[in-house]
Amino acid sequence: MNRKANGASIGTIRKALGIPQVALAGRLGIDKSYMSQIEHGARQPAADLLSRIAETLGVPLDAISYPVPEAAGAAS
Repeated sequence: MNRKANGASIGTIRKALGIPQVALAGRLGIDKSYMSQIEHGARQPAADLLSRIAETLGVPLDAISYPVPEAAGAAS
């Protein structure tokens, strides 16, 4: 797993859903600074926390673990 890609995916999804970082951290029972480190790729959460993040965001784990590159589908 690529922690930078995972973190970027989490941040992108969270922002698209309009969930503040502090609110997501609170729902997960983790510190906001730890959530920030995850989103910036400085820390890789354990598999169970990664699953809980996906569940809390309402997305499949694959949406975080295997993000689709933004350019995918742009060229035909």
